Amino acid sequence: MNLVAHQLLSFNQPKWQVGNHLGEVVKGRNFEDYSPEIVTGILLHRFIDNFTDTDETVKRSTARLHQKYRKYSPIIIDIFYDYLLIKNWEKYSDENFLSFKKNVYQRLLEHKDIYPSRLLKTTQAMVKYDWFEKYGTLEGLEITLQHLSKRTKFTNNMHMAVKDLYVQEEAFNQEFNEFFPKILKASKIFLALE
Repeated sequence: MNLVAHQLLSFNQPKWQVGNHLGEVVKGRNFEDYSPEIVTGILLHRFIDNFTDTDETVKRSTARLHQKYRKYSPIIIDIFYDYLLIKNWEKYSDENFLSFKKNVYQRLLEHKDIYPSRLLKTTQAMVKYDWFEKYGTLEGLEITLQHLSKRTKFTNNMHMAVKDLYVQEEAFNQEFNEFFPKILKASKIFLALE
């Protein structure tokens, strides 16, 4: 799952949200200096990633892209699933998306002093260029995938995947809506909310 989903799956708990965000860069046992609530968010991030990577529904989505995009297929699906989450927002959140987005940005920036420099730059760019808003449109997805493509070591055509989403959106949307209730429930169980 990508940034929007990770934040929604932190269930509006500020420290979990910050920890979940830190989970992008904090590896191994390098979380031991953070508060217990932030550690919970870091571990939640890892749980979400592992659950997503091993889920059969997600694998079906990824397989549809594999021939064209090979090892980049899971990355593309993560971003597609954020787009589909935004598209299906009312099914999975009682808070409107604009309010959610503003709250996430504010909370993440409030804790910028604890981010490693790489994550700080990413966070500032995310807010400045309103990535969450970009994830909600095909045009924004194409821009996002172009930027990601430039950061990889190997030549790829990730930005072209938006055409695959456009053509097969109904199938991807069906798979997303099959998958997301599973990760929602699993995350609640992981956090002992259920």
